Amino acid sequence: METLLDFLMEKWPILALLMFTMVITAVVVWIASGWYHRFIKVEEKTNKLPCEKQEELHHRVTKVEDDFENLPCEKHEEVCQRFVKTEEKVENLPCEKHEDIFHQIKEELVAIRTSLNMINMIITKPDTFAYKFSPRELNETGRQLFAEIDGQRFLEENKDRFIKGIDDKMPKTALDVEESAVDVLVSFVDDDIFIGMKKWVYKCPDRKILIDGIEKNYSVTIYDVCFVLSLPLRNMYLELHPELE
Repeated sequence: METLLDFLMEKWPILALLMFTMVITAVVVWIASGWYHRFIKVEEKTNKLPCEKQEELHHRVTKVEDDFENLPCEKHEEVCQRFVKTEEKVENLPCEKHEDIFHQIKEELVAIRTSLNMINMIITKPDTFAYKFSPRELNETGRQLFAEIDGQRFLEENKDRFIKGIDDKMPKTALDVEESAVDVLVSFVDDDIFIGMKKWVYKCPDRKILIDGIEKNYSVTIYDVCFVLSLPLRNMYLELHPELE
């Protein structure tokens, strides 16, 4: 091959150069043709985009976008409105109507607890701290307890609240006043004014007192304190309302 090329270059250099050029041109054209066909295929694929599958996906995405733009639909709008109304009702709880019911129930529970404690004191301890002497008065044990708890000062400091409490019960007789006095004092047990009394009861040791003529160990309770306070409170109220006696 090299000998042939040398011979041609020597005898016919122009012809050899022309043949070499043609070969080179043919190779270039062949390579360019390959790239051209590949470009045509890519172009055809590009022209066909999106394909059917992608077209379907595109339509689905478009539909979802439309659905989002139309939210909330009528059905969901109704649900949203119901939810908002429910949320507003929850925020406004308790309403005025239920607030009144709650207060009424609370007052009734306090009254029930007070009544139970009064019944317990009357049934189990009628003569422990007082005796019936037209009317009932504190006995020696009751007067001693009244002094230890500084009962007179306590009643004077809170007289206005206790008197008003008895007024609210609208007593018609001295007996009503006596029962109301205990009731009112027990109703204040959870108030801050009784904190000092509760501390005193907590630290108070057992004491020996006569119960039914027998000396026994006895633990003073906050309700014993209320009972001992109630008789002097009754007297204070009756001094203001002698017409009830």
